[in-house]
Amino acid sequence: MKKSFLLLVFAALLMSCSDTDTDPVNGGSEGNKVLLLKVDLLTNAFEGGKELTFPDNTNFTISTDFNPAGDFGDITLNYDEVNMPIFAGEIIWMGLGQMTFPESMDASGEFSTIQNPVSQPAESQFSLVSVDEPETSPFLSEIDYDAIWAAVDNLAAVKEFRDSNPDAQVNLFLYTPSVGIGDPADWDWIVILKN
Repeated sequence: MKKSFLLLVFAALLMSCSDTDTDPVNGGSEGNKVLLLKVDLLTNAFEGGKELTFPDNTNFTISTDFNPAGDFGDITLNYDEVNMPIFAGEIIWMGLGQMTFPESMDASGEFSTIQNPVSQPAESQFSLVSVDEPETSPFLSEIDYDAIWAAVDNLAAVKEFRDSNPDAQVNLFLYTPSVGIGDPADWDWIVILKN
């Protein structure tokens, strides 16, 4: 009986020491979060998002790992300081790729809203996460910051992130899962906020 009890206690201890501290979607430090918000390129409609939690770190640098689409390519955005992905997706020539990380985003209706919109940061606080894709250059040269921000400025999560880190950059990434004869109706802005 003692052996069974000890085995049960040991199993419980092992389960409590799981690796959720390094799971950027479900676990990690409560203090280090990144918010991804998806905004349609053509309509500027908010389509959903995901809050990711990472191990503690006060710095936030985004790097890209880009494999251009010969037929199939992909892009990964990494949180450099913790060496973990923030976003990843396929890029398909004459086709349509899919987001691969996070596996899914929460629907827009799952986000709480507020009555008073969050003030738009100065244009100097917006930072473009880019890769050299000539197919998207017209969209990258004339970014409508007002329309993108208006899509997310009434979200409680945006208020929370901006209140906790008002000087942080608002990172924008244009995800283009279709290239070649790509359809901009398939493309989305990914707004990335750090708390």
